[in-house]
Formats: sequence, C-alpha cells, structure tokens
Amino acid sequence: MSNNVQPQAKKPSPLPKILTIICSALAAVFLLLSATMFVSARSQAQEIEQARAEIQSADAKTLEIEGEISSVKKQIDDAKAKKDAQEWCDGLTRENAVLDKLRTQGSALKSMAQNKRDAIDSLCPQKKAFAEAFAKDAKQGMIGPENIQCTSNGNTMTFNATIKIDAPSVLALGDMDVTVDVFAADHPITASDASIGSTVASVSSSGTGPLSVTLPGSGNETDCGLKPVRLWPTGL
Repeated sequence: MSNNVQPQAKKPSPLPKILTIICSALAAVFLLLSATMFVSARSQAQEIEQARAEIQSADAKTLEIEGEISSVKKQIDDAKAKKDAQEWCDGLTRENAVLDKLRTQGSALKSMAQNKRDAIDSLCPQKKAFAEAFAKDAKQGMIGPENIQCTSNGNTMTFNATIKIDAPSVLALGDMDVTVDVFAADHPITASDASIGSTVASVSSSGTGPLSVTLPGSGNETDCGLKPVRLWPTGL
C-alpha cells in the first residue's frame, strides 16, 4: 500500500486584484480631475467671453458718448459762428463803409473758419461779395476824383468833378455810391483841414460818374479838394 501525498494547491496571488483596485481608483481620480479641469476651463471661457462682451459694450458706449459730445460741440460751434456772422453783417453798413474798414473786413474773411464764412454767406451774401471784391481790388488810388473844378460865387462854392473807380471786381457787382468829403480854404489843402461838407456821387458799372455840389463858403477860398471816404453798392 503506497501513501500518495497530494501537493496543496497554491493560493491565487492577491496582486492582480490589488492592481485592479489601484487602477480603478486612479482612473476615478483622473476622471474626477478631468471633469474638474473641464468645468474650470469652461468657467474661465465663460468669464473671458463675458469680459469681452463687457469691453465691447463699454467701447460702444464710449463711441456713443463721443458722438454725443461731437454733436453738442458742433451745435455750439455753429451757434457761435452764426452769432459772429451776424455781428459781421451788422457791422458793415452804408454809414460806416469807410475805405480802410472795407479793406479790413474783406481781408478778415480769408482767415475766418469755414462755418463762419458759410454763415455770413447765408445771412448777408451781398455784403460778403462786396467786401471780398473790395479786398481783391484794393490799391492806392482805387477811387479818385478827376477834372476837379471849383467856382466861388459869393457865399457859396460849386464843385464839379468826375469820380472814377478802378476796381473790376467791385464794378462787376453793379453801380456804386461814393461818399466824397469836400474841402475849401484860403490856402493849399492839407490833411489837417476839415471838410466843409460831403456829397454822394453815383458811379456806374463802367467806372465813372459825375459829381456836382454847391456848399456854403466864406468867399475867401482859393483852393479846393475832394476826398472819397466811403463806398457802397447802389441799392444795397
């Protein structure tokens, strides 16, 4: 009789199960981390998108405000230009259209802002055209008397002359009225002599016009003179 001893079966190693558990745990942790990172990234993307939208909204609001400021500024500038234009128009009249002032008024137009020139053109286009034409033609001897004749008759003096305008741009606007100061004295006329009166000569667009006026005198006058002092378009 033989005794056969059967070897004991080896117990399975727990290592695979442990590794499986560890791998499962790691997978769960990785999945959790991935989910957390995804949520975090999505949250950051939303925040970035929201920030971008807020910036765009702020930019749009800034542009809107800048537009409103520009509009208000233009309204203020236009109102000031209209006020200045009205003052310019009111300041140029037949009564104060002395030759030196006309030259100044016309020259000033060149340096004015465009909106002010436009306002003047709208309020008093004829005055603007006249001032510009005068400034363009202005020169020494532009308006002068020719063929002056003075006749004394007791206590009066009669003055006759031809008034000539050498100003093509001015004459293109039509007939002109020239205010002339009249001088008479018992000595050669000087700049310090006061006029004994004035008269208005009408000069046609051809450039000449007659002057004839009789004024009181002392009877002692030996010299006389005529000086154009103002110019204005006939009928304006």
